[in-house]
Amino acid sequence: MSVSKGGRRLRGELARVLVVDDEADIRELLDLTLVRMGLSADCAGTVAEARAFLARERYALCLTDMRLPDGEGLEVVRLIGEQYAETPVAVITAFGSAENAVAALKAGAFDYLAKPVALDQLRSLIKSALNLPPEGGDLEAGVNEGASGVRLIGDSSAMRHVREMIDKLARSQAPVYISGESGSGKELAARLIHRQGARQAAPFVPVNCGAIPENLMESEFFGYRKGAFTGADSERDGFFQAAQGGTLFLDEVADLPLAMQVKLLRAIQEKKVRKVGSTLEESVDVRIISATHRNLKECVDAGTFRQDLYYRLNVIELRMPPLRERCDDIPPLVSAMLARIGGDRSPQLSSDAMRALCAYSFPGNVRELENVLERATALCSGEAIVVEDLQLAMDVVDESGGRLGETLDDYVNRLEKQAILEALAKTGFNRTAAARLLGVSFRSLRYRIERLGIEE
Repeated sequence: MSVSKGGRRLRGELARVLVVDDEADIRELLDLTLVRMGLSADCAGTVAEARAFLARERYALCLTDMRLPDGEGLEVVRLIGEQYAETPVAVITAFGSAENAVAALKAGAFDYLAKPVALDQLRSLIKSALNLPPEGGDLEAGVNEGASGVRLIGDSSAMRHVREMIDKLARSQAPVYISGESGSGKELAARLIHRQGARQAAPFVPVNCGAIPENLMESEFFGYRKGAFTGADSERDGFFQAAQGGTLFLDEVADLPLAMQVKLLRAIQEKKVRKVGSTLEESVDVRIISATHRNLKECVDAGTFRQDLYYRLNVIELRMPPLRERCDDIPPLVSAMLARIGGDRSPQLSSDAMRALCAYSFPGNVRELENVLERATALCSGEAIVVEDLQLAMDVVDESGGRLGETLDDYVNRLEKQAILEALAKTGFNRTAAARLLGVSFRSLRYRIERLGIEE
């Protein structure tokens, strides 16, 4: 048995699995399934036996029940995470026990199975686990291949943290919720998680939840049978079937209507979907990554988003920082975007134009920066892009520290909006606490939020 540096086995030799369950028939079922897949297994009936096996042997995967005679499966999950981090661990939960599954994923579990164990789901989980990327892999290595240059640009502390998080998330199957403003790169982060993970060879299916008519949502997500409704002249798969084995990215998930949220919750919990017009459910194996520019917790408090679905989606949160929080990344972003826009003949920025971009607040984030550069490239009449080509007069700082082309009302409103957003962020978007922090009444704050068009 060969072992790679750091105590990890080489990928082709990940052949032994630890099964931890106090029910003999479950252990036998898992053991037989593993043998038929060309793997070998050690079976433990208690936490203590699992500890002993882990001390003696290195495993490609651990499957553990949540309830054991001398403890809980979470103890095994935490032990492996602390001492045997190279071994992915999946938990087996009681049917419908969503709380246990979420707790296990947050503790570091790779994935989960519900009892009674479905063999197709078990095989799919095992195949995914055994193809996990090696720990510490380069986030951007291989991303360009077949991905139209998909990569994260910038070396600010904020982006280094994002890279570290994506590196960790790529080695898990836990649902991920990506928060951040519009244009901050949420879909790019989701694609990188997918491309660096065990599901990279399977489809990545992005879905804009806000762009689907409500009366078509169920058929779009789950598919439909021939004759299910007028116009259904053939059978069709939905988003879940299209993403089989891969990743389903739910963008702007806060825009889902409540009725669809219920159906989505069941599909995620049971890992099964029923096509419109069908009486049978079919198993699906997808990883869910969701995102929205809105504050999802605030939507839960307002009653527009189900709390149980929120906890299923937000197992691990990845925050994408706005561009104004990583101004150091603007120069390398500009260089990469200009090269993509104009190739070798793309104009360069004058020093004044670069300073103007670094001083701009970019409410539209990276997407707005790209639009600004495309426009400036088209308007540029010389060899270099100058400040006037950028058309950023609304928010460009002049040498005296003032704002060029900005009226006093605009300036005051912008500062007021910034102060309110900072107070809301500090208080977890609790308006009462934010009003107290700002020294105004709740009614006054609510009026200002509406007047300034602030979306929380």
